[in-house]
Amino acid sequence: MECNQKGLVVIADDLTGANDTGVQFARRGLKTNVLLEGTPLERIGDSIVVVDTNSRAIAGEEAYRRVQAVARQSYQAGVSRFYKKIDSTLRGNVGIEIKAILDLEIHDFAFVMPAFPKTGRTTVGGNHLLQGIPLAATEIAKDPKCPVSESCLPELLLQQTGLTVVHIGVDELLKGTEVIRQAIQNGLEAGCRIFSCDAWLDDQFSLAAEAAAGVSDQILWVGSAGLADYLPKIFGWEEPDNTHLPTLVVAGSVSSVTRGQIDRLLQDGYQLVEIEVSEYLPWREAQALPLLAQLEERLSQGQKLVIASGYQPEAVERAKQAGAKLGLGAVQVSELIAQMLGWLGANLLNKQEVTGVVLTGGDTAVAVCRALGVTGIHILEEIAPGIPLGLMTTNGGKTLKVVTKAGAFGNPDALVKASHKLQQRM
Repeated sequence: MECNQKGLVVIADDLTGANDTGVQFARRGLKTNVLLEGTPLERIGDSIVVVDTNSRAIAGEEAYRRVQAVARQSYQAGVSRFYKKIDSTLRGNVGIEIKAILDLEIHDFAFVMPAFPKTGRTTVGGNHLLQGIPLAATEIAKDPKCPVSESCLPELLLQQTGLTVVHIGVDELLKGTEVIRQAIQNGLEAGCRIFSCDAWLDDQFSLAAEAAAGVSDQILWVGSAGLADYLPKIFGWEEPDNTHLPTLVVAGSVSSVTRGQIDRLLQDGYQLVEIEVSEYLPWREAQALPLLAQLEERLSQGQKLVIASGYQPEAVERAKQAGAKLGLGAVQVSELIAQMLGWLGANLLNKQEVTGVVLTGGDTAVAVCRALGVTGIHILEEIAPGIPLGLMTTNGGKTLKVVTKAGAFGNPDALVKASHKLQQRM
């Protein structure tokens, strides 16, 4: 069976846990979807699919069945990587659900690291602590649905799985990667399939996970959002830091509002490229090749560019007059301008790396998207009232951050805010 390269299925036992783990992948730009219990798994591809089995407070036998069913279906769909999300205070059927996946015999071992130091959940010497207090001495021991009476992590796993557990403790973590790797190797040779691990500092997730990954690429990763935060790095899925790249703004609106917003961009370090439309009518792509080459060169040098066709009112009037000589009305000229900007924008975005693109003016936005072969935009958030940030994928498979804005719309600093947003890491 051919397994995908970048897909991962996270199996969580409740919805809030599914979400807080999923966001660790989503914030790195990885496509992440959370499915509620009972939702069929569709094609996973290179996405992160987080499945809530809603199994924390149910009987162990049913939890085992639900988790194993999801894992089996995922494996049959070609998934090679799994993450078993467990509660950071060890509530629920933690060991039972780990065993449900291990019993499918698709992993060499489970590596269990439930700590989440940022929220006060740590594991030291095998004892799992909440704000420095053993679980059995906290309110978690009196949880009405899922009380936890065992503070020792390897002991809890042994009780719930019946399997031998080797614990990676303080000594191994302090001695480093090679000692951790050797401890895992020794445990495997002795027949162990579950390894638990201390963690009281965030850096220890990376240390321990890298050591484990050096032993096998068939690991059932088990933990809370804490360990999940470090897996993209372990898998080589960290997106490069592109914040040094330029941002491109394509403005086809002739609105005075847009002109004012462009003025703010120029104050923010952008270079204006005013397209003298009258010189390119009738429109032929070959005529604009020298201009395209100049723009490519400037972007490659890191210049932030705003390409506009209506910044100067006089240029707008000249375009209308040039169109009239060709028997073109104002609407036809406007359509040709959108086509021109779409061609320029698409060629630049296909050839040059940018942090993202701002498209202002509805016709311009559509023209650029169509020229790129974009069929839709995945909306991420609203960066200002009525101004969304999204992701779009070109017909060549390139994913771009995009902000769209109506022409006569937004505050004077709207385009500056949009460009700053695109320059931030997601």
